[in-house]
Amino acid sequence: MDGLTRVRAVCWDWNGTLLDDVALCRQVMNRVLSEHGLDELADASAYRSAFRFPIRDFYADLGIRGALFEPAARRYLELLARRTGEAPLHAGAHRTIAAVAGLGHRQVLASATLTDVLSAQMAPHGIADEFEAVLSIDDPFRASKHDAIQVWLDSSGLDADEVLMIGDTNHDREIADALGASFVHFDGGHQVAPGERTRIAALEELIPLLAG
Repeated sequence: MDGLTRVRAVCWDWNGTLLDDVALCRQVMNRVLSEHGLDELADASAYRSAFRFPIRDFYADLGIRGALFEPAARRYLELLARRTGEAPLHAGAHRTIAAVAGLGHRQVLASATLTDVLSAQMAPHGIADEFEAVLSIDDPFRASKHDAIQVWLDSSGLDADEVLMIGDTNHDREIADALGASFVHFDGGHQVAPGERTRIAALEELIPLLAG
């Protein structure tokens, strides 16, 4: 991919990309759906096919609409918080991050997760010090990372086309496009890759792309 020859920094998504939490999130969402008398998501494939941003639209697609959304989203976050630390990292996460550093690239992590929740999720994995910045959100109902990444980019000394974003959702792709950054979709996360995009099935497949 010619666009990666200029890359000097990698911006990692967290949930679904580095953290392997699809199974856990589907279980929690199914609990919420069950409490609303709605059909549960049968398997990971059904979850990945349905998942998308904005999160409000994902909930609506599953039958939780209008005034039901915010209470249901709070219930989901409450249930998920009880299980912090259960999800592992994806295979190869540590090795890939180390290899990216070995290529001389800067690395940041950006998540559509509240700061304290993100810190708790990252703590068991001893991974926070691998990044020059960990970027998060402050509003769970407007879960966009764009502003946080833009602030970092503006202070980084980098041009947008020197940044590669790696994520697993349409939200990650849309942010990369809006910023003018490159994007690689990780197929092992929360959402089936929409459209024709560069994608990797395993994290370590990123290294040959960056190494050229």
